[in-house]
Amino acid sequence: MTRPSAPHRIAVDAHVHLHDEGDALSALEAAARNFAQAAPQAQTGVCMLVEREGFAVFRHLRGRLVQTGEAHSLWLDEGRRLLVVAGRQIVSAEGLEVLGLGFSSAMALERKPAGEIVAAIHAARALPVLPWGVGKWLGARGRLVDRLLQDDHALLLGDNGGRPGFWKVARFSGKRRVLAGSDPLPLPGSSGTIGRFGFFLDGTLPAERPAEALLEALRDPATELTPYGSLASPMRFLRDQTRLRLAPRKAAR
Repeated sequence: MTRPSAPHRIAVDAHVHLHDEGDALSALEAAARNFAQAAPQAQTGVCMLVEREGFAVFRHLRGRLVQTGEAHSLWLDEGRRLLVVAGRQIVSAEGLEVLGLGFSSAMALERKPAGEIVAAIHAARALPVLPWGVGKWLGARGRLVDRLLQDDHALLLGDNGGRPGFWKVARFSGKRRVLAGSDPLPLPGSSGTIGRFGFFLDGTLPAERPAEALLEALRDPATELTPYGSLASPMRFLRDQTRLRLAPRKAAR
């Protein structure tokens, strides 16, 4: 994929983890190939990185990729076929995961109330997203999700390619915008899913300030998002969940 200067089709994976700093560059090269295969009509692919506490892969990549005029975005190469946008995955006091897309602040937010985390992400002009996860929207956390959505109409939802097709999510059926992404598990080989599940939009990514333009487009309700990619088969879902539960504790999400 090469990036033209005129408005064009963009493919976005809105939930990317790079679990191994040493393998990050090769994982992004593989992601660029995945975008080309899974979304051939797109001229640019975007990996929206969401780093967990204790990770600093984006900072590690700054000296190895092409810098922009922004602190929170990098191009893979001069051809600008792949954009990497910094972000965070934060666990709230209630045990709810919150993504901050384009959120590169080092502010101490882990184990803060979910509403406080969402407010901090908004204040930084980043995008707060509540990502779906196996069993993570049940019970008290599910009721918290509903309260947060009721109180904040700019709060987005996140789907991921690890969700099995048989697992329906009622909250995805409403008017709330849903951002899709691969959400690779902390397991060997999982980075190969990056770029295979996401969404399209049409727009322009200026070379120097691409993340700003992308975030603005995602905030705009008039921007049409078209999902692409396939949900997990029942066999893949069961295999992944089994591997995750048998993995060393340090790999837990």
